[in-house]
Amino acid sequence: MKPAIRLDKGNRGGSCFTGKHENRQAAVRTIQRDMDAIDLAGIPVISMQGPSGGYGIMDGYRMDRRLVTADDLFFIITALRGIGESLDDRRIDDTLEKMRGLLPEAKDKDFKDREGKLHIDFSMLGGGPDQRKVFKTVQTATDAGRLLRMDYTNNRLERETRIVEPMTVVFQWLSWYLYAFCRLREGYRLFRISRIREPKMLGERFRRRDYGFEAFSLENGPERTADGCLIARTRMPEDGWMYGYILSYGAFVEVLEPPHIRDIIKSAAGQISRIYE
Repeated sequence: MKPAIRLDKGNRGGSCFTGKHENRQAAVRTIQRDMDAIDLAGIPVISMQGPSGGYGIMDGYRMDRRLVTADDLFFIITALRGIGESLDDRRIDDTLEKMRGLLPEAKDKDFKDREGKLHIDFSMLGGGPDQRKVFKTVQTATDAGRLLRMDYTNNRLERETRIVEPMTVVFQWLSWYLYAFCRLREGYRLFRISRIREPKMLGERFRRRDYGFEAFSLENGPERTADGCLIARTRMPEDGWMYGYILSYGAFVEVLEPPHIRDIIKSAAGQISRIYE
């Protein structure tokens, strides 16, 4: 089955995300789903009514360390180490030490043997020293809930100064992104951190919006058809690079619209086929 791609006709302004209204229902459903998952894991969740109510874990509850097996610790520590090499964050090193402290001494030798058989290295994803400094500023502003001013270069190589409300640092598609509300565009955006330059955390704090990254992803992600294909709607400059990009997927993608791009790809594929006749 081939995924399909849709390119908006006549729009050559580059990719973008459209801002959405705050979606409280989506946020409530997400919280309820998370609470159900925690409860199913055997952790006693209680709910409190009233204007100051919410969810919580029963007072005095302590997780039995025996529930965490040596296999669990191995995968947790391996994943944490890989992330730590990318983020260069001392707090992750401290967490690693604590997790290692949960490992029974009798299992220590087996654990070291397994470490030699599986290694995850995300260090290159963090970039060089300058990029790591950018990432640190972005992360700090996100944690502190303070506005971030930055220069951002879009996919048309246009550089603009933006002031954003940094909400979530995201790792997906093998890259780090910042999910934020852009005050210049007055909408939610996903900024690739490698394109951010000269970020500066401002003194002004902002009130975190209810429209979180999970709701944003669900509403802006690709549409899945009944046969399992994905329909992607995107905007990009129409030129030779775009045609080559589509052709690079070979038989695994089909342009649905606009018709003239569909015809261009069909013609190019025919020319390639004739070369090998």
